[in-house]
Amino acid sequence: MRINVDSPGPAIVTLITDFGWQDAYVGQLKGRLLHSCRHILPLDLNHAIPPWDIAAAARCLYDSYSFFPLGSIHLVVVDPGVGSERRLLAATGQGHFFVCPDNGILSHLLEENRIEKAREISRSSDEFLRISPTFHGRDILAPAAARLACGRSFDALGPALALNQLIRLEKAKPNAAAMTPNKLKGQVLSVDQFGNIRTSFHPLRDHINLALLSGLRIKTIVVSIQVATYAEAPADTPCFLIDSGGYIEVAVNQGNAAQAIGCQPGDPVRLQLKAINSLHKVNPV
Repeated sequence: MRINVDSPGPAIVTLITDFGWQDAYVGQLKGRLLHSCRHILPLDLNHAIPPWDIAAAARCLYDSYSFFPLGSIHLVVVDPGVGSERRLLAATGQGHFFVCPDNGILSHLLEENRIEKAREISRSSDEFLRISPTFHGRDILAPAAARLACGRSFDALGPALALNQLIRLEKAKPNAAAMTPNKLKGQVLSVDQFGNIRTSFHPLRDHINLALLSGLRIKTIVVSIQVATYAEAPADTPCFLIDSGGYIEVAVNQGNAAQAIGCQPGDPVRLQLKAINSLHKVNPV
């Protein structure tokens, strides 16, 4: 499989990193892409992944890649093992390409059988002579993504890897729920810039019947008001709803729910149910 370089428009390369914006790392990454292939449109997806947070990068990739056109290349550089013997890989599936370290970033895609093939990235003669041991994202991964963007065959990137050899996170699915009588245990996955709290509960994937919910508890706060949109919520009152990624989210209408509750990623969340015996299925990790 390869990208058709004769198709209209440049090749799309999305970028997910933990670099932030205070340094030149994002700019250097884009420059390296364009140095290798001018026919590229680099798109910033998320550079605010918490430092070294592979799980957050994996969720971001899983939740976002399908919004881009077929043939898009998704370059993910969250690499706490940079410079070590860990593998760098390219993968393909669902009509997309993924370029990243082999450290669990593809976990959710692998669990959903959305990855079809994987290759270990071999170094190429078109790379800079100097490869920094602290910036493989710029000096090895970006050139590999650029080779795909310029129409090089996926199979030419390096030797094939068996999918069952790829590293997966211990908790490979977004939901970290476990059952107790009339309650489900989960956690706060993330807090966005509005203070909305994304929990690990995903009703569609976990087969949670929303009609059975009586509320959820974070810290000492019990949130019992369920709404469909932020505007439906009473002012200054925490509520819960299904967010744009399909997760149960706690929010305050035009307010900051995380500040109001005093929570952060990793904090436990208990989902309270009216009748646990009516819950058809939950997927514990």
